[in-house]
Amino acid sequence: MYIVDAAKQERDKYTEIWSLPSYRDYSPGRENVDRFLSVMKPDRGQSLIDIGCGTGEAGLALEKHGLRVHWLDITNAALDPEISRANFIGKPIWSDWCRGAGWEYGFCCDVLEHMPTEYAMLAVDRIIANCDTAWLQICFVPDEFGKAIGEPLHLTVRPFSWWLVRMATLGTVIDARDLGKDGLFVVKR
Repeated sequence: MYIVDAAKQERDKYTEIWSLPSYRDYSPGRENVDRFLSVMKPDRGQSLIDIGCGTGEAGLALEKHGLRVHWLDITNAALDPEISRANFIGKPIWSDWCRGAGWEYGFCCDVLEHMPTEYAMLAVDRIIANCDTAWLQICFVPDEFGKAIGEPLHLTVRPFSWWLVRMATLGTVIDARDLGKDGLFVVKR
């Protein structure tokens, strides 16, 4: 029962925060698109899932580069109308959101720190299980925006080393970069 309650609580929180136009002003996913393309060098036609997609802006940009994109988020409250609802999965990342579909790339930016701590590694495990290679950008500092709705948004604020040790138990870390206030992890299953 607790997982269902946590999912509802998180869905309600993000439906509320996405109702604030200023929350859409910055997209960490969009900021990672060029870096992802230059580091990973995906081929046109390869599959990718934009995990914790928010508006879906990053996935749309990656789709324009020739990738076949699906989107995943706990709510579709922010989803760009250009995104096909057939390619959207509305579930928590820590849930069983994929049954055998699999993607060549998982793209998850500024999302995992939003997970309740007890579900953060379960979410990483689900991503690694469903994607050949996972691109995970994680913020290491508390958020400020949650004050707008009276709730913190970054629930798992941990240092680079905390994330790295745990990810290495779930998959093969092929790249890890501590960028100061955030970090980048590329993990293969």
